[in-house]
Amino acid sequence: MRNLANKNIQKMKSYSPPLEGRRNFEGRLLDFNEKTVPPSKNVLKKLRELIDSDQIQLYPEYDDLCGKIATYSGVKKDQIMITNGSDQGIDLIFRTYTEKGDKVIIPSPSFAMFYQCSRVIGNKLGMPVYNEDGSFPTDKVIKSIKTGVRLVVICNPNNPTGTAVELEDIEEIVKKALRFSAIVYVDEAYFEFCKITAIGLIDKYPNLIITRTFSKAFGLASLRIGYSISSSTNIAEMLKVRGPYDMNMPAVVAAQAVLDDLESLNEYINEVMNKAKPMVEEFFRKNNIEFYPSRANFLLFKMQKSSLLVEKLRSLGFLTRLREGKRIDGTIRVTIGTVNQMKKFINQFKNA
Repeated sequence: MRNLANKNIQKMKSYSPPLEGRRNFEGRLLDFNEKTVPPSKNVLKKLRELIDSDQIQLYPEYDDLCGKIATYSGVKKDQIMITNGSDQGIDLIFRTYTEKGDKVIIPSPSFAMFYQCSRVIGNKLGMPVYNEDGSFPTDKVIKSIKTGVRLVVICNPNNPTGTAVELEDIEEIVKKALRFSAIVYVDEAYFEFCKITAIGLIDKYPNLIITRTFSKAFGLASLRIGYSISSSTNIAEMLKVRGPYDMNMPAVVAAQAVLDDLESLNEYINEVMNKAKPMVEEFFRKNNIEFYPSRANFLLFKMQKSSLLVEKLRSLGFLTRLREGKRIDGTIRVTIGTVNQMKKFINQFKNA
């Protein structure tokens, strides 16, 4: 059968994370950085109210949610665009601001969707490599920004290393990019865990765009909802590309519900970041297991025979994720959950 897809698409591989069958796994899912406990009961209550309202046949409305997100983020409502997961936000940034042949800078290793979206467009990719200690290659990125660069991507904290970029470094990159009329896109999917944000630079620099998600700390991964933050001008331009009804109403209702219950969100974050993660880090140190200094709800660690360890942990009831690529080949990423969950993980790790 003749392949009629665009040539650059034919050369690509699909992004196919190992998701199938996870829902039926009887152990603990620590492989995709999801929240390890269900969202608040208020989410289920609001979803049931939506179903019982006899309004499923109506198109969704987004204005109330945009207002709540703006209040939560400390920006104006016209600086917010909600999306079908932050993945759609990534796609919209690439489609709105880059064309085939434009150069895009994406430090590596990082989130696979960045590279996927870039290759779909047909960009020329520049991939300065993260430093050996997992730190962001600031100097390399700044030097790479020159004529022809249209977009610079920063994942903060980075997935899969968990390492963070300091705000001062982000601002230096944004200033350099502005000289060449290039957009700087900062992915803040794990903002709730690290509390580092470039939002304070939004009104100062017209070339900055941020995305966030409800999939991680908020625990709404299956509903697919995220949002972008930028100048009202940038938001207006990306809204021309986004469809008018791309986010479903259950996702909108659930997002509103979790924003109404920030107390339980903060309790979970505190347990993960200030109790469970230090406990796992201490276990790794005592056992001479090397790991990256993560600012997110996961740790990337190095082991010999890592593929065998991943399978052994699976047999003991814990899914983790084997990673590949420059700097991270043979590493394992583990999501950090509650204290009790991670105590069980440590106990089983000793048997692996």
